[in-house]
Amino acid sequence: MKTKKKGIIAAAFLIVIASVLLSVFSSPIFNGIENLRASEYTSSDIKNVDKTALIAHCAEVDGKTNSVSGFKEAVRLGADGVVVDLCFCEDGTPVMTDSYAEVKSSPLLEDLFKAMSEEKYSNTKLYLNIVQLSDLTKLNKLASEYDIAAKTTIIGIDADHYGLVTSDDSMIPFYLDYKLSASELSDISKGEFSVPDILDKYGASGLVIDYSQCSQDTVEAFDDYGIPVIISSIDNNRQLSKALLDNAQYVWVSDVQKARSFLNDWIHEMQSRFESSVEQSLKDLSTTKSE
Repeated sequence: MKTKKKGIIAAAFLIVIASVLLSVFSSPIFNGIENLRASEYTSSDIKNVDKTALIAHCAEVDGKTNSVSGFKEAVRLGADGVVVDLCFCEDGTPVMTDSYAEVKSSPLLEDLFKAMSEEKYSNTKLYLNIVQLSDLTKLNKLASEYDIAAKTTIIGIDADHYGLVTSDDSMIPFYLDYKLSASELSDISKGEFSVPDILDKYGASGLVIDYSQCSQDTVEAFDDYGIPVIISSIDNNRQLSKALLDNAQYVWVSDVQKARSFLNDWIHEMQSRFESSVEQSLKDLSTTKSE
């Protein structure tokens, strides 16, 4: 009887230890699985991702998450487009910050516009994430002065703030945050999707949708209408892989350095498969001729 009790106690002890170890190591293990290399995800129907653009928030430099240095660092790490948080001073001057309380000590957006005039940033897109809205007159003036409107997009406008920015207010194109309804998702699956009326109503140029609503059918539906869509909330390689297989063109990632490495591996894998396919075709052709 005592032996049996000891066995039960020992088993219970092991279960407790196992539970503790699992709770300690499960997150690193999970993250490791989520961030495998591209070769672990690529399938036989690997997609061409030459036109995929990686979008990332401005990198943190010297404790600041919005700055000219942070913009440059994000580009260095592999971003094709950089998100900068935007607020306005009382006189409408646009500044880079995610807090209205810090506008007086925040760097001017004009400083970033100046930096973006450098040739090496000629193909880099800028996404202005509006945290606090004001009159856009000075922003429009700067965009015109530095001829930067065509490579800049305003984002951060959710459903509660539709209409606060319209094409009459802004010379800079803007995208609206959007959540597809159940009926719209159903229509997409049936090939009966129609353009959301908010685009025409407010003069928006595109949409930002959450990764959870991304699918090949969704991407194709918007692409058929020529509506650019940013897929946001891409947190790991598994999600990035799915977005790429769904043919997403603009993906907003949380870690651009890892995403760029993953994308480079993907492209390398795609090129290797293409070269192997060409080599095999040449061999088959040579065999056919010899026969």
